[in-house]
Amino acid sequence: MVTVTTLLMLSIIMGADTMSLNNAVKQANVSQISGMTIAINGRYEESRSVQDVQQIFDYIKYKNRRVLALKLYNKDGLILASSNRNEINRSLAPDEVRLPEQDTTLVDRLPMNIRGIPTIRLIAPLLEDGQVVGAVEVLFDNAEEAALLKRRVTSNVIVGAVSAGLLLILLWLIIRQIVIVPLTKLRQAAVLVKQGEALPRLAFVASPEIEEVSDAFNDMVTNLKDRYRELQLALDTLQHTQAQLVQSEKMGALGSLVAGVSHEINTPIGIGVTAVSYLEQKTKEFAELFAGGKMKKSDLEHFLATVKETNDMVQANLQRASALIRSFKQISVDQSVEVKRTIQLSEYLREIIISLKPTIKKTKQRVTLQCPDNLTVYTYPGAVSQIVTNLVMNSLNHAFDPEEEGNLTIRVQLTQDRVHLVYADDGRGMKQDVLDKIFDPFFTTSRARGGTGLGMNIVYNLVTQSLGGSITCTSTVGKGTLFDIDFPKEEEPAHV
Repeated sequence: MVTVTTLLMLSIIMGADTMSLNNAVKQANVSQISGMTIAINGRYEESRSVQDVQQIFDYIKYKNRRVLALKLYNKDGLILASSNRNEINRSLAPDEVRLPEQDTTLVDRLPMNIRGIPTIRLIAPLLEDGQVVGAVEVLFDNAEEAALLKRRVTSNVIVGAVSAGLLLILLWLIIRQIVIVPLTKLRQAAVLVKQGEALPRLAFVASPEIEEVSDAFNDMVTNLKDRYRELQLALDTLQHTQAQLVQSEKMGALGSLVAGVSHEINTPIGIGVTAVSYLEQKTKEFAELFAGGKMKKSDLEHFLATVKETNDMVQANLQRASALIRSFKQISVDQSVEVKRTIQLSEYLREIIISLKPTIKKTKQRVTLQCPDNLTVYTYPGAVSQIVTNLVMNSLNHAFDPEEEGNLTIRVQLTQDRVHLVYADDGRGMKQDVLDKIFDPFFTTSRARGGTGLGMNIVYNLVTQSLGGSITCTSTVGKGTLFDIDFPKEEEPAHV
């Protein structure tokens, strides 16, 4: 911008100087030639003789070599006198006839290709009794003036270019010293701050504005250090609090699982206790019959049938309780201890569903599992358990009304070396504004009912960090929600 402005100003100055010189030369030529035309007009008005004018033409042409041609013609364009005798009594073309008004002189330049030299043409009115009766035309050699203008333009260009160069160099040195160097130091200091390195206090001599910026930067860096310490402390506190909340969420889910499983175990154990008590009573009755010698064959057969029926009932309920305890034990251990191991995925998912049955039984929801029986993965079982548990609980808490029936579906398939797990429900679905924030920490639509907003955030972190996979969620209001989970199928490393 400085360069363009400087060159523009110099161009304007050189142009104005050239135009001034050109006008001065033009005025000098006009004055000189006008003197000739005045003399010619005076002689013609005195004698009214073309011959006298012709003699003046010859004299002027002889005395002034720069006069190239003179001619006098009337209103009709008939040449009455001319420095070139061959033109006398010839008529000019209509477009060549130019009659200036009284006290007016026409001046123009002829193209170079006409005579091969710079030429000025001056046309003055020919007067007779104060009336314009013709015109006097003078062609004047302008080569000296043109050369002078050329030398002046060349000199101006050279002086202007040198002046502009020196001025730009001076300006560049000044700007570099008071602007560019300080700004470069400021930029380097900003990079050091960005990289977290120690920064010495800036101090340099520059323009007042740059010095103000430097002082402001020093104050900003000082404030940044204080703010960084405050933010680091706040971040540490936030991370610690979040970890506690996540652990509390996990323990809360585990507590709900314990309560449900405990309630579920009470039923088969209660049935077993009742059956054993019933068997004890029947045994006492049978013993009394045997001791009194009143036992019959039918009594023995009835007692044996009762023993067998009671034994089957007790065994079935104890096996049911054992399965619940085994599933709960494995799931609870996996959720509390992060250990990577090989699992049979379909069987493990069934155990998760069994551990959730006490909670699912309280609703009218049905769980469907579709998973290849021979699919084994080397992963973190606790993460898988927590993910499926949170997804199921999220559907039970948010997707359905208390008395509404619905379906929860878990579909698993293996694609190359990746496990593709799709969890879906056919509940009420979510609006787009809720869907956009589903994985945000502390976002919940049921805070009034005690929701923490960490369930889906835990799921997201477990999938992306523990399992090294990805998760996406799609939902349509009134049609349900679908979670698409993808994570790598790994093989347990061989032990050497």
